[in-house]
Amino acid sequence: MNNNLSLSVTTRAMHWLVGLTMLGLIMVGFYMVNLEVWALYPIHKALGVLALLLILPRAIYRVKRGFPKPVDGVSPSNQKLAHAAHWLLLLGTVLMPVSGMLYSGFGGYGINIFGFHLVAENIVGDEIVPFNETVFIIAKNAHSLIGYGLSALIVVHIAAAFKHHMVDKDATLSRMLGKT
Repeated sequence: MNNNLSLSVTTRAMHWLVGLTMLGLIMVGFYMVNLEVWALYPIHKALGVLALLLILPRAIYRVKRGFPKPVDGVSPSNQKLAHAAHWLLLLGTVLMPVSGMLYSGFGGYGINIFGFHLVAENIVGDEIVPFNETVFIIAKNAHSLIGYGLSALIVVHIAAAFKHHMVDKDATLSRMLGKT
């Protein structure tokens, strides 16, 4: 049960599994794009699709149960900011793999999960051809923008957790670590 003092094992486990998964996928994504390491794309895409198996249950759980109540002493303005940030984090974790799947699928690149083909490549001659150029371009741009936005929001989220722990000296971080 979630309350002001402690969080359920489910809440904590889902938070950390999704958080670490998204951090890993984002870091690999930046690495691939900036250093042009194309060999990582199949792994990145497969893990991104599989990440939905963690993300969707967490999103449903969070929508059904609501967000944990803040610890005592958090100002109303900070509560509103935190609530907005948590919604954006939740939305970003859902939209990131969805936009990646749309990007890859409609771009003609296919969606392959370690040998299991969800969507086949669209190869004409020696060239990959998008199934739908418009959806492909929108999804590609969305995937990139969501990646940058989600990265910035994750940094702010982590900084806020440390601020709660080191400056405010409240139980926000401790309860997410299962120490309360």
